Amino acid sequence: MKNIFNYIRKEKNIWLCGALLCTLSTGCSDYLDREPMSEYLSSNFYNNEGAIKQGATACYQRLKMDHTNSSSSNIPLCILWDMYTPFGIERADNSSVGVGNIDMRTNFTPEFIWATLYTSVARCNTVLDGAAPYVSQLSDQAKIYLAEIKVLRAHFNIQLVSLWGDIPYFTSSVTEEQLKEVARTPWREVVDDIIKDLSDAANVLPWQANEWGRVDKSVALGLQARIALYAGSWCKFGFGRDAVKDEQKAKEYFTIAAQASNRVVNESGRDLAINYKDLFTRVGQMKPDVQKESMLFMMFSDFGDKSTHYMSLGEQCRMIGQSGRFPTQQLVDTYEMKNGKRIDEAGSGYNPQKPFISRDPRLKETIYTHHDTIIGNTGNNKMKFLMELFNPMTKSWDEQGNEKMIANLDYAGSVSQYGYVFSGVGFAWKKYNHYDDESSALPTYNIHIMRFAEVLLTYAEAKIELNELSDGTAVNAIDRVRARVGMPGILSVDPTREGNQLKMRQIVRRERKVELAKEALMLFDMRRWRTGELQNSEPTYGYPKPIGVDPSKNIYPDGYEQATPDMVPSYGEPGSERDINDIASYKAFADKLRMRDKDRSWDDKFYLWPIPQTERNKCPWLTQNPGYGE
Repeated sequence: MKNIFNYIRKEKNIWLCGALLCTLSTGCSDYLDREPMSEYLSSNFYNNEGAIKQGATACYQRLKMDHTNSSSSNIPLCILWDMYTPFGIERADNSSVGVGNIDMRTNFTPEFIWATLYTSVARCNTVLDGAAPYVSQLSDQAKIYLAEIKVLRAHFNIQLVSLWGDIPYFTSSVTEEQLKEVARTPWREVVDDIIKDLSDAANVLPWQANEWGRVDKSVALGLQARIALYAGSWCKFGFGRDAVKDEQKAKEYFTIAAQASNRVVNESGRDLAINYKDLFTRVGQMKPDVQKESMLFMMFSDFGDKSTHYMSLGEQCRMIGQSGRFPTQQLVDTYEMKNGKRIDEAGSGYNPQKPFISRDPRLKETIYTHHDTIIGNTGNNKMKFLMELFNPMTKSWDEQGNEKMIANLDYAGSVSQYGYVFSGVGFAWKKYNHYDDESSALPTYNIHIMRFAEVLLTYAEAKIELNELSDGTAVNAIDRVRARVGMPGILSVDPTREGNQLKMRQIVRRERKVELAKEALMLFDMRRWRTGELQNSEPTYGYPKPIGVDPSKNIYPDGYEQATPDMVPSYGEPGSERDINDIASYKAFADKLRMRDKDRSWDDKFYLWPIPQTERNKCPWLTQNPGYGE
C-alpha cells in the first residue's frame, strides 16, 4: 500500500508533459500551447489555462489503463473484464480470475488494477490541487478543463468502488500523515460524493465539447446515471457477500439514474449511429453519426508516431495471428432469433443444426461463428478464409478473389492448441476485430467506455426498477436500440410485457448483454444483478463434438450437422431467476458439447474483489472484504 500511495504522492512531480490527445478527424490538435516548460515546472505550475490543459491531457491518457505504461502500445486492462464473466474466457483452462478457483488476494490482476486506478485518481488530484489556489483568476476554458478532470476522476473511482466496495477514497493528494491512517470509506459515501462531483462538473461543461474526444456534459451525466444505476441495484439486490439491502435508498439512486440519463437522451443532441458495426472499426469511427453515439472512449491515432494497442492481437484466429480470449456459448445463446423470440420459445424457428441462421444481427457483428468468412489483415497482406471448426483444411481467397484450400491452423498444427477450437469453445470475437480497414496487429480504432446506447438502456432499466412503466418511455428507449439493427419492438413480440416489471427487467437485461457485449460492463452487471451463483457455477460449453472422426480416411464430420432437435438449452421455469436472466443450461446434453473450465465455481465473496494482500501487508489496518480471511 505504501508503495502505491508513494506513487500517488509523487504525482505532482510526474506527468507534467502528458501525451497529446489526438483526434481522428484532424490529427493531433494544439493541446500543448507553446509556453516554456521551465515555467510549468515551477511551484505554481497550474496557474494558467495552458498548463491546466496539459494536465488534463495527461489525465485523459489514463483512460487507456495502460498495461505496459507506454503511450505507443498497450492492452487496456478493462478489456479483460468480460473474460471474468461466463460470457468470455481466456486461453488457459481453469486458471483465470473468472473461474473462481484462484486466490485473488495474491493474484496479479486485482493488484495491478488497484494500482493503475489509484495512480489515475492521483494524477487527477494533482492537477485539481495545483489549480485550486488560482481558480478565481482562471479563464472559463480553464475551468472547463478542471471540470473534465473531475469527470475523469469520477470514472476511475466508479471502477474502484464497483470492484472493491468500501475503498480508500481521496479527493486530494495524499500527505505523509494521511498515509499513517489510511482507511476505507463506506461505499455509499463514495457513491454520493461521486454523484455530487459529477453534478458540479455537469454545471460547468457544455453539451458539446469544442474538440472531439473531450468530456462534455453528456458524459458527466451519463457517468452519473451509470453509478446511480449500479448503486440502486446494490441497494435493491445486495452488494458484496453479505448483500445488505435498502429499498428506500435504492429508489433514490434509481431516480437519479433515470433523471440524469433522461437529460442526456432529451437535451444532449446525442443519437445512435446508423450502422451498429461502424462503432467498432477505424473507418466507421470517423463518421459523424458514429461520433454522436461515442461519448467516452480510449482515443488512439494513426497520425504521426501512431498511438496503437494490442487488443486485436490477442483475439485473432490462429490462421492470421494469436488468440487468447474467446466468447462462449452462454453469450451466443443470449441473442434472440430475428423474430424477437428466445431460441427455446415456441415459434422461434431455432434449428440446432443451423444455430446461427436468422439471429439478432448483433450476434454476427460481435462473434465469429462456424463457416463465417474472416478477413485477415497483417498490414502487408490481406486474405479471406473460412472459419472451420471440424476440418484440418479450409478455403481461402486472396485479394484478387482466387480460391484455394489451405491448412486450417486453428484445427491442426503446432499452434492449434491455442486456437478457438481447442482452447476456446468454437467462437472468436468479431466486435472491433473486423480486420478490413487496418492491420490486426497494431490497430488504432478507439475503444468505447460509454456510448449513447448504454444511456438509453440505463434510462429504461432505472424506470423499470422504479416500476414507472405507464408512460411507455422505458419501452421506447429499448425499442430505439433494437430498431437500429432491425429487431422488432418488444411489445409486438410479447404484448404481456407491457406493465410487467419482471418481463421488462428480463428484456432490458438481455438488451444490455447483446448490445454491450465485450465493452467491459458485464462484470459489473453480473455483480449488481447477483447472478454469479447461476452463471459462474457451471462449466463453459461450446460447439457440438463431432462423432466418427477418422483422419486415416480423411473423414471429418461437421458436429453441427449431427446435432439433434433436443439440443436446445433450458432456461428454467418461467419467472425463475434463470429465466429472467436468460441463463442457458446445457445439462441435458452436456456430454455432446465441447466443455471447458469444468472446475468453475462460485462463492458470494466474489461479488467484491479482495484488497490485494501486498497492500494489506504494508497497511495491515486496512480491513479485508468479507470471506477472504484476515
